[in-house]
Amino acid sequence: MKQNSCFIHISKLCNSKRKTKEDSCITKKNNSLYVTYCENDSLDKFEADINLLAGTSSFLYFLKKRFIATFISVISVLVILIALLSVSIYEDFLKKMIFEMPSAWEFNDYISFIFVFVFFLGLLMMPSILDGEGNEFKTLISSWFNKDIRKLRKLELALSNFDKKMEIHLYNFDLEDSEHWIWKIFTSRVVNRFSNINFYIRNDKLQTIIKRVNKFEILNLEVIKSEKIPKKCDVEILLSAKEQKLYSLMQLCSTVIAKQRDKKTFISLELFEYCGKNFIKEENDSKNQLIFGFQNFINRSFDDFKFLVQEKSLQVFFTQNVIFKDLSEEEKRLAYYLRNHIEECIERFENPISLLILYYYVKDIVLDKRRTIKILEKFISSIKNKQQYELINFYWFEIAGYMFDFNDVNTFESSNNSYYRKISIDALNDLAFLFERNGHFEQAILLNQYLYEINPNKYALNICSLYERMGKFEQAYDSLPKELNLGKSSKPTDIEIRYYQRKAAWIIISQRNEALKEEAIESLNKLETLLFSHSEDNEPLWLWHFYNIKANLKEWEENYDEAIVFYKKCLSIPTLGAFEYGATFVNMAISYRCKYIEQEIKDEKIIDKSIKYGKLGMILKESVGDRDEMPIVLHNFALNVLYKILNSFSLNLCNEVLNATNDALEILEQTKSVKRLGMVLIENYISKTLLKIEVNDVVLKLENYISFLGESELNQLLNIYKEFEKNNKIKKLEFLDRLI
Repeated sequence: MKQNSCFIHISKLCNSKRKTKEDSCITKKNNSLYVTYCENDSLDKFEADINLLAGTSSFLYFLKKRFIATFISVISVLVILIALLSVSIYEDFLKKMIFEMPSAWEFNDYISFIFVFVFFLGLLMMPSILDGEGNEFKTLISSWFNKDIRKLRKLELALSNFDKKMEIHLYNFDLEDSEHWIWKIFTSRVVNRFSNINFYIRNDKLQTIIKRVNKFEILNLEVIKSEKIPKKCDVEILLSAKEQKLYSLMQLCSTVIAKQRDKKTFISLELFEYCGKNFIKEENDSKNQLIFGFQNFINRSFDDFKFLVQEKSLQVFFTQNVIFKDLSEEEKRLAYYLRNHIEECIERFENPISLLILYYYVKDIVLDKRRTIKILEKFISSIKNKQQYELINFYWFEIAGYMFDFNDVNTFESSNNSYYRKISIDALNDLAFLFERNGHFEQAILLNQYLYEINPNKYALNICSLYERMGKFEQAYDSLPKELNLGKSSKPTDIEIRYYQRKAAWIIISQRNEALKEEAIESLNKLETLLFSHSEDNEPLWLWHFYNIKANLKEWEENYDEAIVFYKKCLSIPTLGAFEYGATFVNMAISYRCKYIEQEIKDEKIIDKSIKYGKLGMILKESVGDRDEMPIVLHNFALNVLYKILNSFSLNLCNEVLNATNDALEILEQTKSVKRLGMVLIENYISKTLLKIEVNDVVLKLENYISFLGESELNQLLNIYKEFEKNNKIKKLEFLDRLI
């Protein structure tokens, strides 16, 4: 039977009336029949649902169903009985022909002959009948004995109960191939029965379904594509097992991992495809192999399932149609997989959302934090390159917090692990630009001030521009230098810088060599000229060494306030490590201690700062395993505490000195070094004496070593000894008293 019209709808799967797999496959509304197929639905379920619908809508169908079933059974039995009777008559007739001939024929014999003749003709014509056009007889015979064919007959009977002019809506039939019963049995009967049929399919299955439908000899076939308008719907039950797998993977590749349900949930399609091809390992069983690509599923998620929408070039996010699953176990497995492929992902990904999701997966399980920093640096640069500026506003401050006040030394401990101290200069420059684009002008100003020392001219102009953008014109004007110091020299080489660093600092200033002091100052001036006579960015480490040497020089000149100013400049240099910052805190603690010693009226806050910064420097140095300088660090911390003990005795403080000096002595013994050994021994002696611990071994070591001390160290040793000895807090040592 050729149908009048058939319509194929794409992007309209959401119109399905079936909401759960337990619901009926078939729903009747007005003059329309809605049929929805879900994977693993059986023919039995379809037959039962149709029978239930037809039975409730027509009493006549109930009678026809019962009558036809009984009629077929009775006819089947009669035909079988007649066949058996014919065989019996043939047997009797054949016996009579062989054993009783010749004999007179009676009326009964003629009747028997007619039965036998008909039986013979039937057997003779049976092959032709079975192979006749349409195989109707063969099908009829088969239906008596074949269960599936009987179901088909019942299905046809059930469908016959509905008006041929009804609109039939078939959903999700493209889920199966042409050999499946949904096409071979159900669809073929529907097409033969009804004249107005609508298929609702996936976009990428259009050509396949057109070919299948054309085999039914449709007179009028039309494709209807709806507009891509987000619509509230639930199509999860229509997904196949393969689609369900990809649906879960798509959720794993989204910002749902960030646990920020108050924001749009972005999806990274490049991460989805990367994980799909590399993370998911399909089994060899062909039944579990994907029959379509990831791009097909992405297209379906946009058009057919309404899971995804896109506002901007790279911003794709989930709609309200997505029902999030508990995928905690899968998240753990994916996190460890991504952790093992961080470098590959960083190189491959260009979408900032991909890098954001990557960061949230690995941030708590990566051991080397530098790998995390690489992710964030690529995240920042990709936001700038792809012009997805608002992502900074959405996510950055929850990742890194707000920019700290680098001028406040007291905040260093809390900001030491800040990402602002870890990421590169280039990333910080990009971040300042992105802050400006998002209107976070104060954050941008703080960041430019943080970078100021790298290139004063450049960052002064940036700061001025930001104040102008905020409408603060006076501050904008004041932030500009009076004149630009545009050096005409090229950027110096590392060798030039290091030469003057070592000549000024390690050779002369650090040893307080008065004879060479003028030469040291001259070298320091040349170093300053090299650093600030060009217009390019200086290396952070160059600046740190320069300000550290300046601070040391001020210490030598006993100008401790100026020294502290330069040490603070050292702490304001960005992107340095714990080694440099630790050394700065140790040195700054020394300046505070020296300032405290010189005070006639002691200010306890000064020595408290010395102890605080000395301890912080010690912690930073320990974090990088700097065994070379640790004895010096420990000795200075112990000395800071001892000056506190002079005016405020405490057993806890004495124990801190003892522990620090014991650690220093252990390191010196292991490294066979004598750096600051004299100071460590006297500090250890004082703490043990105050704690009433045996000191003979320490005294012996100190007496044996005292003759090897340099003048500077010997003076420092005698000073702290005199401070404690003059108030009878410790026992006198004759070999030291002779040197005073």
